[in-house]
Amino acid sequence: MADDMTEQSTFAAPPPDPELQRLEPLLGTWRAEEHTQDSVLGPGVPVASTESFHWLDGGYFLVQTYETVFGDEPAQRGVNYWGYDSEASRFRIIFFSNNGPFTEEGNRYQGEVAGHKLTFEGPARFQYELDDEGRIKLNFDGTVSVAWWLRQENGEWKPWMNNTFTKIEE
Repeated sequence: MADDMTEQSTFAAPPPDPELQRLEPLLGTWRAEEHTQDSVLGPGVPVASTESFHWLDGGYFLVQTYETVFGDEPAQRGVNYWGYDSEASRFRIIFFSNNGPFTEEGNRYQGEVAGHKLTFEGPARFQYELDDEGRIKLNFDGTVSVAWWLRQENGEWKPWMNNTFTKIEE
């Protein structure tokens, strides 16, 4: 029988990767009302989104819940799990929503830091600017900006919308 110290160290998890601290400014509940551009999805429409972020116990994953409405379409509701893959040196997001069944390609994003930007690619591309400490940048008024692109039929990314989220709850 192993002593208590051996059993503890066998089951002890390493601390969360420090890269996750880049996401800390997202904590809380945010709201945005914007407009998409014309795209492969059709004409641009108004979009309203409320998104909440919190750490899953242990601090290894950032959990995001959202409700987003595009034009007159039914609300899209879902949950995203944001993590950091230390071996691959990239962020990963897996998400589940009421917008269709899960697929490996359609429900995952990978993110990388380059310069002062954190860019995720998956079914769409989105990007945050980073501050001087390498964390997601808060604008001078406390808002957070996110730029979005959609892939065109020719495979190229085209700007789709810019969101400015205002914090509505800590």
